[in-house]
Amino acid sequence: MRIDDINDILRPHSGGRRFTPWLITAGVLLLGSVAWWLYAQGSDGVEYRTAELRRGDLRVTVSATGNLQPTTQVDVGSELSGTIAAVFVDDNDTVTQGQELARLDTRRLRNQLTEAQASLAAAEAQVLQARASAAEAHANLERLQHVARLSGGKVPAPAELDAAEATLKRNEAATASARAAVEQLRAAVGVVETNIGLSSIRSPINGIVLARLIEPGQTVAAQM
Repeated sequence: MRIDDINDILRPHSGGRRFTPWLITAGVLLLGSVAWWLYAQGSDGVEYRTAELRRGDLRVTVSATGNLQPTTQVDVGSELSGTIAAVFVDDNDTVTQGQELARLDTRRLRNQLTEAQASLAAAEAQVLQARASAAEAHANLERLQHVARLSGGKVPAPAELDAAEATLKRNEAATASARAAVEQLRAAVGVVETNIGLSSIRSPINGIVLARLIEPGQTVAAQM
């Protein structure tokens, strides 16, 4: 806008009103605002944005290549020798501590358990029989001793009393022997039951299967 144009605007017109100072000031401010807006639209200045500050998690993703090595590596073996009946895991499977990994064929062990349990039952029956024989021998000896007291030692003969005492001792010894046999057979049953439990190969730790090295039908040796 030229100076002549401004003077023409400020010059009083016939029949009109004069422009007051505040109108002049407002006009100048308006022109200044329009000029600034036009300048801002055409400039490539930096735009600033504000946001409310708040706490959060900083997540950083890093991409890399390399070889992973386990911090702990455990070789899992069997405490028994035998044939693998089943394998329940494969490579890269995640396992937990105590999880069954494989199982041995337990048919032979279960046959041994059946035989041991039968022998134990027979030994327990022998204990009962020996106790009964010992009780009978004890009663017979007491009867003979009572007769001897009543007869003043005339009857029974001393040899008969000695035989009765010997019979009682033999039956008591047989009872003790039968009891010992029972304890041995109970221990044998316990060993077989333990071996049946050990036929289940379990993971000692939480982890991942690095390699499956056995298959059903393969024979494994005990690893202590």
